[in-house]
Amino acid sequence: MKSDTKTRNTKKTIVRMLAAMLIGGVIGGVSTVVYEIVFGEDFSGRSLSLLTEATRRLMVPGLLSVLVVSIAAYEICFKKLRNVCDRIEDAEDEEFHRLDYEEERYGAILQCINVVAQVLCIALLGSGYSMRYIHDGRTSLVKFLTACVLFLICFFYCGMAQARYVKLLQKVHPEKKGDIASKDFHKQWLESCDEAEKEAVYQSSYSTYIFSGKLIGILLVVTMIAHLFFNTGVFAIVVVGVIYLCITVKYCVSCVKLKNKS
Repeated sequence: MKSDTKTRNTKKTIVRMLAAMLIGGVIGGVSTVVYEIVFGEDFSGRSLSLLTEATRRLMVPGLLSVLVVSIAAYEICFKKLRNVCDRIEDAEDEEFHRLDYEEERYGAILQCINVVAQVLCIALLGSGYSMRYIHDGRTSLVKFLTACVLFLICFFYCGMAQARYVKLLQKVHPEKKGDIASKDFHKQWLESCDEAEKEAVYQSSYSTYIFSGKLIGILLVVTMIAHLFFNTGVFAIVVVGVIYLCITVKYCVSCVKLKNKS
């Protein structure tokens, strides 16, 4: 009975894979024909060039805007988190649980603000990050150097903001250990957590691993389609593939190590 069920499941999986390959091939072929008829062969190169040029023009004001907005958003959220932390020490049971949730929520918002600011800064600086653009007259060099300074200021602030967040949590929760400047900070922090906190970290990490696998699969398709239509290069596809490989190998190695210890 179990053997028949496994056989049916295997057949269903094979059929789904073949159907996905067939549908993908049809969509790719039709899209290519429609693209060449509607837009022409030179559209991809012109559109990508125009997008890059527009991003370069916005590089300095864009980085300055990201810096100002991220600092303002972080400081407002950090102030609210500090108010929560000041009240949580003397809170009763029901109030404590609510404030504990608020502490976690504001902490997550702060982390997201940091990451969004860093990603936007990388994207904006990357538009002018080429030797051809840097050597394209004095104006381009000055703009690029100004963008680099703003980029470094943003990342320096994000690093200091992260340290402030950790110190605030350690002030409210003295049992939390870990030196923010140490390469083993995350390990030290996890070891100082109680069992409930560790369980939440483990479940969140596994959920993130599953989500990452699905997201990377989608990104591989996106980068392949982008290279097909816009000639973005093979390097983006290779980078996403390497990330997928490294995450999967790391997960498998960790599972083997943990199994060996048990």
